[in-house]
Amino acid sequence: MPNDLTTRGYPLPHPDNVAREDAQRIRDALSAISDDIEQMTTEPPVASETDVGNVRLATATEATGGTATDAVPVVKRVMDMITSATSALYATMVSQTGDAITTAINDLKAGVDPAYDTLVEIAAKLTDMTQINAILDSLAKRLRIDTAAQGLDATQQSNGRTNLGLGDVATKNVATAAQIRQGNSSVALTADQAWAAAGWVDLGNSGSGNLNIDCNLGVRFRVVLTGNVTVNFLNAKDGQPVDVAFVQDATGGRTLSWNSNIRFPNATTPTVATAANGWALIFTGVYNSNYAQWLGAGWKVS
Repeated sequence: MPNDLTTRGYPLPHPDNVAREDAQRIRDALSAISDDIEQMTTEPPVASETDVGNVRLATATEATGGTATDAVPVVKRVMDMITSATSALYATMVSQTGDAITTAINDLKAGVDPAYDTLVEIAAKLTDMTQINAILDSLAKRLRIDTAAQGLDATQQSNGRTNLGLGDVATKNVATAAQIRQGNSSVALTADQAWAAAGWVDLGNSGSGNLNIDCNLGVRFRVVLTGNVTVNFLNAKDGQPVDVAFVQDATGGRTLSWNSNIRFPNATTPTVATAANGWALIFTGVYNSNYAQWLGAGWKVS
């Protein structure tokens, strides 16, 4: 006998079955259908976290309270709850940690100028060649000690000397002996050249007539007398001392006369030694510009 069933398990009649048998099958099917309908009219149990059952939409109070296990809040209410909770959480975090975060940020900035207190601003400054070039130009103008050809202009060099306390002497060349004798103010004195300037200047031979001694040439002179001469000093400076050694030539007997501005003690001119090839006289004097006079003395050595 065929035993066909529905998908829910109800027995079905079949053409090949005996009518009496199908009547029982139909009876059983109707009974099963009745039982199912009866169960459908019974209120299902309330759903819980562990049991399947009826659920419903939660009220605002239930959604907020969060105590109903059989109620589901609508989507908008869930969204509002999430937004409210997030805002409350943010407010709590700001309240509890905001001051600490602000303090940490300020410590990190360490009071830096607002123009440099972000990474974007720092990056902009680091790539700004105007600022970098200005720094390089400023460094280039600092006094260097590794080269003698830094290339500073006259104003920069003058400022450098002033800042180093060198004054004008730093710009002067070393004086030669001749420049020292001339009293050149544009040169600097050194010990070796000072001694050189103090040395004897050989005037060679001087014949009859005026013997003009240029005080720009030195302070000590030697001259060989080949005739009778009148001594005169030129270009004397106030307080300048002068020594002149007069030597007789091979003939000897040469005499000396003196310019009127050369004064001797008691107005007495020194005696000149006349021996041939001997030292006739050594004159020593100092010039006084107030009186335009030489105050001198002479002494013989032979």
